[in-house]
Amino acid sequence: MILHSRRTHDKLAMLLKKHALPRTGVIHGFAGSLQQAERFVQLGYKIGVGGTITYPRASKTREVMARLPLSALLLETDAPDMPLNGFQGQPNRPEQAARVFEALCELRPESPAAIEERIMHNTLALFSLPPASVW
Repeated sequence: MILHSRRTHDKLAMLLKKHALPRTGVIHGFAGSLQQAERFVQLGYKIGVGGTITYPRASKTREVMARLPLSALLLETDAPDMPLNGFQGQPNRPEQAARVFEALCELRPESPAAIEERIMHNTLALFSLPPASVW
């Protein structure tokens, strides 16, 4: 399940906790607080890391993505919406995920290789895909 919530993170978390919904999915386009993100993670959801983190002024979102455990994160582009910093006015494209990854690496203490490995693991596990070596 992929959920998009704007300024309703607390209410959404409450509803997810209250109802017997699958405890797996992605909170897409997340732009809430660290505490809100942690609540979703505790409920079994991953947090989507998108183009917002490429904007220096998105300090709250950048801080959240820097502090959450890697096990909680997935990459996303929100293509064709949400252009990355430096690409305003242009449609976003899936290949921009590489730039989102680079921005995430700048925020995290782990090596890019460790981040890549964990994000890939999270993605494959969430979507029940075979290991990348099978492709």
